[in-house]
Amino acid sequence: MIQRNAQGYRQAVSETLQRNWRSVALVAALEITSVVAHEHLPMMDSTAMMRGAIGVLAGTVGVFLAFKFNGAYQRWWEARTLWGGVVNQSRTFARQATTWLDGAVLRRELVLRQLAFVNALRVGLRRQRALHEVEVFLAPGEHAGLRAAANPATWLLQRQGERLAEVIDGDTAGVLVRTRFDETLAALTDLQGGLERIKNTAFPGDVARATKLWVWAISILFALAFIDPGPSFRPMETLTVLIVVLSFQRLAQLGADLNDPFENLPNDTPMTALCRTIERDLRQQLGETEIPPAVEAVDGVLM
Repeated sequence: MIQRNAQGYRQAVSETLQRNWRSVALVAALEITSVVAHEHLPMMDSTAMMRGAIGVLAGTVGVFLAFKFNGAYQRWWEARTLWGGVVNQSRTFARQATTWLDGAVLRRELVLRQLAFVNALRVGLRRQRALHEVEVFLAPGEHAGLRAAANPATWLLQRQGERLAEVIDGDTAGVLVRTRFDETLAALTDLQGGLERIKNTAFPGDVARATKLWVWAISILFALAFIDPGPSFRPMETLTVLIVVLSFQRLAQLGADLNDPFENLPNDTPMTALCRTIERDLRQQLGETEIPPAVEAVDGVLM
């Protein structure tokens, strides 16, 4: 997730130019072409009608991009909301484990396995197999089972349920405790499913291709219509056209980035930072004093 400061805004401009160098080259080439053509070809002033048509088309494409961007932002916001639920349910699970169960060793085992779950969820959503980042929270005897699991996060929740069933008595009080634990595990399962739904439900490919085609079409047509042929280079005119073209391109790119918030990109849900927040809170609930530092933004980007 991007957090902007003065340096961050400069980097944003640099990133926009780097990712849209084709658009910059297009506008520059059309400007040079117009100057050269003015010297060697008879020019006709027929741009007035074209500008009106392009203006209407640009407005239509802008509305379409805004609609697509809003849909992508809703997916990003839902992902962030679901991760907020993971944070809260993890705190709830740790509170239940540290207040309802006896034995420091058992409490620590359950809480650390919960930390393994959130990190397994993170690397799974990013399609990474960095299970060493998960194994650090588990006993060595569980490493083989974790690596053999088709879905490590689901396997870890299953292990939590099995372990709780082993250690909680079957009397009336124990049944009540197990029920409350099961409610928390069920909530975590629902949150995991919601996040996996966002990850596995891709935006229709035809819409993505059509968006890219329309954005490039309007970029070319806009530049053709609003760069007047003349005998010299006109920097303000070129800059104005470039800003408009880059605005269309950047809006389309942001929509594509936000559409899948788990790709380890600057605009993603900051899952690494959220997992560290959970770890800091749960270790404090265990009574530990050596707490890892919070993840800080690097170059204005919080991952």
